[in-house]
Amino acid sequence: MTLRTKTINLLQKIVGTANILTDIEDLYVYSFEQIYRERCVPKLGAVVRTKSPEEIRRLMSLADEEGFIVARRGKTFNLKKISKPIVILDDSESCNLKPLVESERASADINEFRETESGTLKKLAIAQKLLFLNKPTTKCQECDTCSSYCTVAYSFDHAETWSAKGRLLLIKAMSRDELPISPKIVEILYTCSNCGLCFAECLQHSEFQEAIRASRRQIVLEDMEPQIFKAAAKNILEAGDPGGAASQKRRLSWLADTSKPRSEKANLLYWVGCTVAARTPETAKAVTSIFNHSEVGFTLLGEREGCCGYVLLASGLWDEAKRNAIELIEKVEETGVELMVTSCAGCYYTFSRLFPEILEVEMPCDVLHVSEFLEDLLSEEMFDFDGVDARATFHDPCSLGRHADVYDAPRNVLGRIPELQFVEMPLSKSRSRCCGGGGGLWSYNNQVSMDSALNRLMKDVVPLDVNVLATACPTCQINLRYASIRNSIPIKICDFAEVLEAAVKKAHS
Repeated sequence: MTLRTKTINLLQKIVGTANILTDIEDLYVYSFEQIYRERCVPKLGAVVRTKSPEEIRRLMSLADEEGFIVARRGKTFNLKKISKPIVILDDSESCNLKPLVESERASADINEFRETESGTLKKLAIAQKLLFLNKPTTKCQECDTCSSYCTVAYSFDHAETWSAKGRLLLIKAMSRDELPISPKIVEILYTCSNCGLCFAECLQHSEFQEAIRASRRQIVLEDMEPQIFKAAAKNILEAGDPGGAASQKRRLSWLADTSKPRSEKANLLYWVGCTVAARTPETAKAVTSIFNHSEVGFTLLGEREGCCGYVLLASGLWDEAKRNAIELIEKVEETGVELMVTSCAGCYYTFSRLFPEILEVEMPCDVLHVSEFLEDLLSEEMFDFDGVDARATFHDPCSLGRHADVYDAPRNVLGRIPELQFVEMPLSKSRSRCCGGGGGLWSYNNQVSMDSALNRLMKDVVPLDVNVLATACPTCQINLRYASIRNSIPIKICDFAEVLEAAVKKAHS
């Protein structure tokens, strides 16, 4: 039941216009207490957000005067038969948000899910069916609350609609034709970093970033995807780079300051990647320098390299991603290499997981992240290196860690460097807090992405008193670096390979 305009105006005077939510998307999300249960408030009139006891007192007084019901979140109630207008009170006491825990739990359920229907489009549907068919785990059925950690909720003052729970409820609404795909739903579903950490604390039987990704596919089929991703698709297919021809021309600029590959007919292909080549060239210089010192023969695709297409897959543009993948695979096949390594976590995740799982195509050679390859070189003692006097920590990229299960390799590389004092963050590996750069978010809403990066730095990195933050993803590196510069945080942020290269250079100086 709707509230009168007069009542809405009076509510706005108490808590402010921004804290009164009346959009149909907000009302739908807040009408659920739990994802797997039916709506407890089918005819919700408004959501009032406040953290002030005085505002709550005035709200209750207004409810008596205007004749509406106030229900607080997190409380057990059934208001289906109430004839009066209903307002949900969203306050700090009733939100009951669960913080991330500083521990790792067994991931047997996640591994089982990854193995189920692997390599087919059916796997993508599993995550959605868990929502749409209401099949909760026993743990869900016994739980009285339903909240989750969300990387980007921080930017929206933890409003439920913009949380992980809110997104999944909107996906449910879309699948049941209970809500049409609106511009606001599009914005909500694309303002997500696809980090996969959202329900890891309570729902380990699935990976909900796959449900988000599949919902974006639905949006694309309705031709409602954001224009920025349409432009990126055009640039990738025409110029081989999301940034277009101008970015493509800069792809080899980093080679001017480094040695050329030792062999044009090598069995190893180094896939540099768009972001590394254009935005973090020091990473490529470090990797090729280490290769040359270890006398590893390798080759490059150079200007023909193109883009892995991760942004296309993440944004739901799967047809364009398939076209790009087929052309990419043909170029790699022409080299005749047996192994390809890449410095980009997004590229590695795309080649090793997304190609077979979404596009049903396979790379023509083995693929490793460069951290795995360098770990092997170190174990074979292929080159000399000296100590690096620094105190460092490591940020796990979501695409490399949670999505591809590569956690130890970069740590093992850093751990071999003498004099380097390595400090682990409390939230690391599978519990690592996302930097906010993935899933196309860095391009779609850069401010939200930067907010998440600053959150990671201030809560997890700065307290460690380190002077080096290493990672293994160019997008993480860029996002964290920009956030540190803008907020005057004096920490060197770089790729882990740059730390190793410093040790190699020191040994050969």
